[in-house]
Amino acid sequence: MKKVLNFRTLESQNDYFETYEESLKLINSPIVEHYISTTFGESHVICSGNKGNPPLVLLHAASCGSPIWYKNIPFWSKYYCVYAIDLIGESSKSILTKKMKTPYDNAKWLDETLTGLGLNEFFLCGLSIGGWNAANYAGYYPQKVLKLIMLSPVQTFAKMHMSFFMKIMKMGFHPTRENVENYIGWGSEREEPLPDSIIRQFTISVMNMNSSASFPKWIKKEHLLNLNMPVLLMLGEYEFAFSIPQAIKRAKHLVKNLELKIVNNSSHLLCVSKPDSINNEIVEFINK
Repeated sequence: MKKVLNFRTLESQNDYFETYEESLKLINSPIVEHYISTTFGESHVICSGNKGNPPLVLLHAASCGSPIWYKNIPFWSKYYCVYAIDLIGESSKSILTKKMKTPYDNAKWLDETLTGLGLNEFFLCGLSIGGWNAANYAGYYPQKVLKLIMLSPVQTFAKMHMSFFMKIMKMGFHPTRENVENYIGWGSEREEPLPDSIIRQFTISVMNMNSSASFPKWIKKEHLLNLNMPVLLMLGEYEFAFSIPQAIKRAKHLVKNLELKIVNNSSHLLCVSKPDSINNEIVEFINK
């Protein structure tokens, strides 16, 4: 396999792909994998569900790829045709061949991917950096997003804490399970241990990723004012990456049609922290 821009070395790329395949086995429902050609490379997409159902697009958190939705895809695919897209600037199964330099590049890449999938209108859901990508895209293409769902979005309503970056550095130097879980705000007393393959994906990603996408820049007020569709913002009670009060204040001020949920006893990775609550809340929000 030829090395691409997502990874520093071919060895780390191969290791990540191998671990990704292990993580895919966690998804307990039929899936089909596709590659969609874009200006920036080949987008890897996991599809699940009846294509006659309304489309639900998922954008994952940093360093974990689309398998992080393993507790959600089987449930949501009963009601929707689910498209879990690997962010091309992250270490993932998407193949980055041209570096993205601006937030518009991120939106353009995603729009080309969605167009390639034949999607003109859809529900859009993003987790963490995926939430930033979702808000960024919806600000440029509001007419295509029927409803927008953001789970723990970074750099969107509150800026990331410096302690978050320190955790990334600590994990990079000492990639133990404890440091990985500390990095993602995981609490062993509140949540069951993450699968080994997911932990390994995080580790390989942080230690070997080439940052070839534009870093999630702070989303400006004018951009958020374009979010005229119904918006669901879900934040964990034990959020660690940013200030919940600041996020709530800015979201209420700038988003016209906002529904806000604080998820009790949950951390940053809401979709695996409290999957039953997240699964049902999102179906209820979409079906309103």
